[in-house]
Amino acid sequence: MKTITYLIIIASISLLIGCGASVPPTELINARAAYQHASAGKAAQLVPAELHKAKVALAIAEKSFQDDPQSFQTRDLAYVADRKAKMAEALAATALGNATTAKANQDYQATQTEIVKNTKEDLAISERVSALKTERIAAEQKVVLETEARRVKQQDEADTEARLVKESTDAEARRIKDLADAETRRLNTIITFEKGGVVILRGVNFESNKATITKYSENILWDAYNAMIANPNVNVVISGHTDDVGSEKANQVLSLKRAQAVKNWLVKNGIKSNRMRTVGKGESEPVASNNTEDGRLENRRMEFYAEK
Repeated sequence: MKTITYLIIIASISLLIGCGASVPPTELINARAAYQHASAGKAAQLVPAELHKAKVALAIAEKSFQDDPQSFQTRDLAYVADRKAKMAEALAATALGNATTAKANQDYQATQTEIVKNTKEDLAISERVSALKTERIAAEQKVVLETEARRVKQQDEADTEARLVKESTDAEARRIKDLADAETRRLNTIITFEKGGVVILRGVNFESNKATITKYSENILWDAYNAMIANPNVNVVISGHTDDVGSEKANQVLSLKRAQAVKNWLVKNGIKSNRMRTVGKGESEPVASNNTEDGRLENRRMEFYAEK
């Protein structure tokens, strides 16, 4: 057991050196401590298979930390290793409790035999046997309740662990998809101004309930800027549109403010103010259903009308 603990310490030092002295996350530190504590107890003797699982899980977490010290995956893997080490320790405690109960049963039988053999008072024998039986039952019930409580707690922790991993994975997938969809919309928007024509800019995003343009939206607005430069004789009407979330009056005001924010951005970057005017249409002219998120996304747009 001392050899295992020594190897874990050596591995930890090696990982620190290999990671350029990167500070390990708290989850990995806890996992190391939990494994060392389990190794120093009864787990290696009573539940070696569970302790080995914890050791393997810790090795995987250490490898992840060595490969990428800043990876969030390292924290997740370390958390799993920590739980496995603590589970091994809990199972060892349960096994030890079962052994204690077996010894208590053996003592009970010996005591009962001795009472029957050495006493002549039936009432005294009955009372003592009853007391021992009550204590035995209470001890067994206590072990059962404690075991069940540990099982429920471990299951809850396992469920929570699985949920957190899934939520983290789903959130990252949604973020990547949103970025890809926005980029696709931007690349598919060909900005050409013709008199009497209209250009719809989707993906020009604002902070929630504000008229502050996001950094990503500037990529799309640069396309509009280039089109204005390429068509110096064209004047445009910038029309803001929203979905139907919120009141109609509030959306009307918000759409105008956002149209003005787009105009101000273009003016700031060199387009003459007298070439543009702004209007706010609010939620009055949807191009898709507001009953779905994709539809609402389509309705939140900017339109450039080339004036004759």
